[in-house]
Amino acid sequence: MMGEMEHQPIPNWAIHRRFYRWVLGFAKTPLAPIILFVIAFVEAFMPFVPPDALLIPMCLEKRSKSPFIALIAVFGSVAGAMVGFFVIAGLIQGGAEWILSEAKVAELTEQFSEYGIMFVFIAALTVVPFFALTTVAGVANLDFTQFIFVCFAGRSLRYGLEAGLIMWLGDRAKEFIEKRFNILSILVCVLAIVFVYGVSKWLY
Repeated sequence: MMGEMEHQPIPNWAIHRRFYRWVLGFAKTPLAPIILFVIAFVEAFMPFVPPDALLIPMCLEKRSKSPFIALIAVFGSVAGAMVGFFVIAGLIQGGAEWILSEAKVAELTEQFSEYGIMFVFIAALTVVPFFALTTVAGVANLDFTQFIFVCFAGRSLRYGLEAGLIMWLGDRAKEFIEKRFNILSILVCVLAIVFVYGVSKWLY
């Protein structure tokens, strides 16, 4: 899929695909780590090109540095998540209270708070829009320490899995990631949640 998009002619109206190809163009340049950090940062608080689009070709280009490349994406994403949690959430909360009433926002916030940390972890690891959950987490005033922890955990698992697969399989990993990585990430997410739930039940 990714390879096909790189070689197909792009219609004039497909601005998103032109931007996607422009991002891919940085994969083999010295600016690639900076661009990856910026993309991961922005994508954590607003709709944007997923960091995976640049991370994968960067790792394929320099397989031995895949863990370092994954870390760049992780730190960029977590930094952006803090913008979503504090800044974007602050901007949205005032508007939400004006539209729904302060009491309704408080009710929705209380409902989200119960499983909010788990939702953030799922979004950090899977294809669920991460930017939406970082903002909602801020509106719901989730515990910031727990929020940062699950952001680090989820993003580290996602980008670490991609980098690890590329180190292990090389070019073959690209097709696997494009076709099956979402299923793998959901499976890992479910196993992680079951593990944490089981440990908490055992401890408490």
